[in-house]
Amino acid sequence: MRCARLRTLARDWFLKVREDALAPARMMEFIHRHIRQCAVCQDDPDLPQEVEKIREFIRAPEVVPTVREISEEVDEDNPLV
Repeated sequence: MRCARLRTLARDWFLKVREDALAPARMMEFIHRHIRQCAVCQDDPDLPQEVEKIREFIRAPEVVPTVREISEEVDEDNPLV
């Protein structure tokens, strides 16, 4: 990533994503908006691959509840059973 401004912005946005103050999809929207307006980013041939790496990195992991977690939730909802 050649653009120092994008590196700084991406770092700041990522910190907001980690704080749950910014959605990952919104961060990617900001990155693409910056790229469309920045001559340095538009001339960077490696940027599309780096943006894809960022997208994969910030993607929220899919959390699948286990059978035990589901049964505990059911027991809490219905304590008489």
